Amino acid sequence: MNEEGAMRDGLEQLKSVMLLLHEEEAAGDTVDWGVAATELGVPSFPSDYRDFVTSFGAGSIEDSVYVWVPRPGTTGAPLTVGRLPASAVGSESMRVWQGSEAGSRHRLEDMLVWGQTSSADALCWVASDLDPDNWPVAVWERQGGGWQVHDVGMVEFLLGLLRGTFPTCPVSDETLWRVRSARFLNFRDEERSLDAGVDPWTGRRLNRFD
Repeated sequence: MNEEGAMRDGLEQLKSVMLLLHEEEAAGDTVDWGVAATELGVPSFPSDYRDFVTSFGAGSIEDSVYVWVPRPGTTGAPLTVGRLPASAVGSESMRVWQGSEAGSRHRLEDMLVWGQTSSADALCWVASDLDPDNWPVAVWERQGGGWQVHDVGMVEFLLGLLRGTFPTCPVSDETLWRVRSARFLNFRDEERSLDAGVDPWTGRRLNRFD
């Protein structure tokens, strides 16, 4: 199996363990990838991530891990793929690495944030290779001692989190660690439910004062 086939197989595996919470609603988002890549100064985006966005879109896994999408023209909007802010790049506290050689091999300027966790961990790619499919995932563990770089793509990272195949949990919040299966909620469906006064995760009516 070639690399592209392996990535698609990874997405199929993820689909088997990560189910859409509202299956009756259309999931997935459409992104102008060319415009988004130009705006962010990258050659393209990883193919596994593009397939993920087509299938699932922007949203959250069990309200614990949040996956963002590029939004050309609104790079400063919430839940939007983008670079680390200048304040973070210039912060000494952000220059802490797990692994003695990682800090010398990677630059904060190359981090491209594709998501976050409920514990405020940053989920990024090290977007330095000309081939986006070679970008490893880097996690800023807010409660875990700084940056950790994982030599896997975004889909494989999520699979590893759910299946527990990393040596230790790769994020500060262990809600999804080794759960084997989880639910995904697209942000559009979440907003639609909240607007209707319904908790999107439980289906229960919300108190108007909540």
